[in-house]
Amino acid sequence: MESLLTFSFFLSFISTGYSLSCVHCKVEGENFCQGPERKCPTWGDFVCASTSTITIMEGVASKSFSRSCEKRASCGISGSIGYQRGKIKTATTCCFSDACTPSNPALPLENMQRTGLTCRSCTSLNSKWCHTEDTVDCTGEERKCILQTTTTSGSKSGLRAVRGCATNDLCAIGSQSHDFGDIKEWTEVYCTNGSIALQQSILLLLALAALLCIKLM
Repeated sequence: MESLLTFSFFLSFISTGYSLSCVHCKVEGENFCQGPERKCPTWGDFVCASTSTITIMEGVASKSFSRSCEKRASCGISGSIGYQRGKIKTATTCCFSDACTPSNPALPLENMQRTGLTCRSCTSLNSKWCHTEDTVDCTGEERKCILQTTTTSGSKSGLRAVRGCATNDLCAIGSQSHDFGDIKEWTEVYCTNGSIALQQSILLLLALAALLCIKLM
């Protein structure tokens, strides 16, 4: 009887479009933040999440921490983006009740072992695009080439583009929108299995091999 009542209660949540309420906030240089509670969207599988990020550029590290509604697919994500001038590490944890506090996200450990993959690498702080012939050797679990663009609006605004190596998790999660209360972010992610430069080299080698075959015939 008790399980039937629980199931009926769950169905009533679905029929009324129930969604969690989560704390929304974002801070720089801290490991925790507090902010207003807001209802998550009813159209997706959203939970309460905390995300820690550290950005290293030319040896200088800056960190940020945020809490918000996030899709359940984000839970447990821990990954990195490597580029010529530094690295971005990020991790997300989740909890599943109103205004709950997720556990502190643990950033991925440093791993400098090369994977054998090379990607084009560049950064831009004022546009959603960057292009270069420069490359970076991928390390650790970074097995994809990525272009990640971020548009920030609200009390803080700006554009940023990063091209380099990425872990599979960050590519699989794809593009996302984030609402931190007075700050909103839209992050777009484009990933490939190898760099354009490497693909072009392979095509050139195949073309040369085909020409050689024709000459030998």
